[in-house]
Amino acid sequence: MRDIFFQPWIGKKYQESRLLILSESAYSWDANGKTWDPGRSHPKRSLCHWIKHLEKRTYFSSMSKALCGAERPTTEQALRAWSECAYTIYVPKTVGIGARTRPSSEQWQEARLEFLRLIEKMRPQPLKIVVTGFDMWNRHMPGCTGPHLDDFRQSYKLSNGNLVWCLAIPHPANTRQGFRWKEIGDRIRQFRAAKFQASA
Repeated sequence: MRDIFFQPWIGKKYQESRLLILSESAYSWDANGKTWDPGRSHPKRSLCHWIKHLEKRTYFSSMSKALCGAERPTTEQALRAWSECAYTIYVPKTVGIGARTRPSSEQWQEARLEFLRLIEKMRPQPLKIVVTGFDMWNRHMPGCTGPHLDDFRQSYKLSNGNLVWCLAIPHPANTRQGFRWKEIGDRIRQFRAAKFQASA
C-alpha cells in the first residue's frame, strides 16, 4: 500500500472483525514556531496518543465510549476495543492549518478515488466500515456502487465482486448536537453482528 498516503492503523484482532473505522480528515498544526503536517503514520500516531488522554474531549474519546459501551473507559478498555478494528483517515494529506479547516472539492474527489484503492489493497480487505460523519458520508456515497439498504447502510462493490458494507454515524466531535455515544455504540454493535450480502 505504498502509494496510499495515510497508512491505516491495524489492530491485533482486526482479522477477526475486519471492521474499519473511518474518520474524515487531518490538519496541520503550529508548534514551536513551525508548521507540522500529518505524515503517513498519522492514523496510528494520533490514535496511540489520544487513547492515553481519554479525559480530553476528542474524536477518540467519544469513539472509545461508543466502542467500549462505557462513559469513562480506561486506557486498557479503549486499547482492547480499538484492537478489534482498523482505523484510517478518508481525505489524503492535510486539509490545511487548524481543526476547523474543511476539505476542498478537489480533496473530496481525490479522497473518493484513493479510498477505493485503499480498501481494494487492504489485506484482509474490510468487510464493514463505520463512516464517522455525515458530511463525509454524503461525499463518499457516490463510490458506494453496491447494494443500498437505506440512507445509512450502503456498500462498495470491489473489483472481485465482494461487498464492503458501510454504516454512517454522526461525527464524534459534534459539539452542536452532541454525540450520543450509548445509542451509537449500540448501532455499531448491531452493524458488526449483522449478516449482509457478501458479493454481487
